[in-house]
Amino acid sequence: MRPNERFSGGNHPRHLCRECAHLPAEEREYRQGESDIERLLHDGLYVPRRRRVQFSRFLEHPNARVRDLARRILAEQRRHAEERVRMRDEDEALGETLERTLSESREPGARASDGGGTTTRERDRAQDHGDGDPF
Repeated sequence: MRPNERFSGGNHPRHLCRECAHLPAEEREYRQGESDIERLLHDGLYVPRRRRVQFSRFLEHPNARVRDLARRILAEQRRHAEERVRMRDEDEALGETLERTLSESREPGARASDGGGTTTRERDRAQDHGDGDPF
């Protein structure tokens, strides 16, 4: 965003400020591609599904720097997706283990040994002070 005074008469219709007009065409093309890619990203993190077709055109962009930028963003997005899947799988496995452990401890007649031959219930009763307060 630049004030109108930053644009000369010839570059104003092209939306080029004086500084950008002096840049080489390849650099202007890269900066424009970078800006377009950043607009497609959601919160600067990932490309939403509805914008992936638009994003794919940057993977085939004529400017090699723009293609490289798009490939790096895509690789980063895939790495984050794999990490989310791995974390979800670990959470599910931990939840299953916790559920199995809780269900085993709730089974009637199940004995959780402390090495001394007493069950968990017996230890809890021994620790109870008799005043009804378990703490």
